This record gives sequence, structure tokens and C-alpha cells, in this order.
Amino acid sequence: MAKKEEKFEWCWNESCNCGCKHWGWRIFGLSISALWTIFSIITCIIASGALIASLKSYEVSQDSFNLNVLSAWGIENFNKMNDLYASEAYVNYATEQTEWYVSSFLAAYGDSTDTDIEWEDETANIAQGGEDIKTVVENMLASTPIRWDANARFTIIEYTELHCPYCQRHSQEGTINAVIEKFPGEVNSISRHFIIHGEEALNLAAAMECVAELKPEVYHETFEKAFDAYPVDIDSLISIATELGVNEASLKTCVDEGRYTQAVEDMMNQGNQLFGVNWTPGNVIIDRETGNYRLVSGAYPVEEFVNAINELKNA
Repeated sequence: MAKKEEKFEWCWNESCNCGCKHWGWRIFGLSISALWTIFSIITCIIASGALIASLKSYEVSQDSFNLNVLSAWGIENFNKMNDLYASEAYVNYATEQTEWYVSSFLAAYGDSTDTDIEWEDETANIAQGGEDIKTVVENMLASTPIRWDANARFTIIEYTELHCPYCQRHSQEGTINAVIEKFPGEVNSISRHFIIHGEEALNLAAAMECVAELKPEVYHETFEKAFDAYPVDIDSLISIATELGVNEASLKTCVDEGRYTQAVEDMMNQGNQLFGVNWTPGNVIIDRETGNYRLVSGAYPVEEFVNAINELKNA
């Protein structure tokens, strides 16, 4: 009796009983393995790129960490990443960023462990400012570009930040300009800086003060165009200012020197200590005749500012 010949043909129909070998589940398994391999390679590339970008702040070469070639699998890749995270350059970078955020928080909220603070509605009360506040405001007006009538009775000090999304909305809605238009000759405004979002935002604020030094007449327009291009970095801010007539070389020199970094930090401390500003946008409306003021903390609509000015008039 002849021996029955076995069938080794491949069949794609898993449900048939043809006796052939079937590929369906094998193809599925191979496909999953291939996708996982591609995903692992892409993940390694993205992680390597992000870490290299971070380390560029410390001028650490890529080759010194052997990141130009990373294996997609195995303990070798893990060890390379582990060495990078433990490296002195990366630790210094992470420590510096953490210290910056802590110092920004303390500048805004104070170094307090009191958990029984009673929070008040910052937009509800008129503060009795007096002569000291009047003097501070006059010094501000003498040292920064002013929008509208310099002799107006009321001044809106707008504490803002170029990386603040609410400040961007506040700018694009034209809230302050609309308020000024409702009180012809009675209201002017100035911009001050209050940094919430870290070192890059601080550098942008310092660059804006360079613009104020070099070409004060385009200071507010630079602010507006920077918010229109939100979010900006330092290069795009310099481009905006240059297009408005600021000398590019002089501006870059001022920025590189960090000429106004300390001045911006002083603005933050002054805004917090004198007026209670702790967020952006923080709008302080001041009656220059009395020194009384009201804080409108947030991107409130025009009506809130109109009400505040009327309250100050009647105080």
C-alpha cells in the first residue's frame, strides 16, 4: 500500500480542512512584531533628539554622549539613556530649571506654609494708596512708554507676559484700548512684566525692555505683534522689533548682555508687594490724584474696567 503524500502547500483560509499549512495567524503575529520594532526605533530617535536639544544649553557635544547611534533593542540602549540622565550636564540643566520655577513661585506667592489663608476677591476692593503709591506711579510713567494721554488722571498698569495665553487673548481683544476710548483724555496705560512661565518668558520680557530703550515709540506695537504671533521665541521677537525699525545689532547686544533681566525681576517684586499682583494679566487701575487703586486680576471684559474706574471716581 502506497504511503500517503503529505501536503505542504500554504493556504490563507484558516477555516478550511484542506490539510495545508495556514498563514493567517502567522502573518498577524509577524505584522505586530514589525510594528513594535518600528515604534521602538521612532521612540528612541525622539527621546535622543529631545535630550540632545536640552543639553545644547550647556554646549555638550552629541558625540560625548554617543547619542548619534542608538540601538533599538537591548540593555545597551537602556544603559546609554541611564548614563545621560545621570550625567553632570543634564543634572545641572534640570536643577537650574527647577530652581527657576521655585523662585518664580516664591516671588509670586511668598515663602509661606500658612494653610489658613483667607483668599479675597481681588477685583472687589479699592485700596487706599496714598502719597507713596502716587510717587511710585509717577516714577513708572517717567521711565516707560505710555499709551495715550500722559497727563490722564487714571493709569492702568498692565502686568503681562508674552507666554501667557490669557494675556494674548487680552491683547487681541483690545481690552485696554477699548477702555481708554471710553474715557477720552482720562485714562492712559503702561505695560510691566510679571513672569509665570519660566526663563524663556523672562528673556522675552528683558528683550522688550531693550526695545523700550532703543525705540520706545514702537514698544506697545511690538507687544501687540508679538501676541499676534503667539507663542513667540526670542528670535521671532527680534524679527518683529526689527521690522518696526529697531536696530537689530543693538537689540541683539542688549539681549545678549541680559541688560534688563534684573529690572524685570524688580518689576515682578514691586507689582506683588505694592499691589498684590500674583498672576497675569494683572491690571492695576490707579487714580493719580489720590493714589487709590483697584486690582483687576485676569482677562476681564471692558465693563469690569469701566466699573472700576467709576468706583475710583466716586471713592
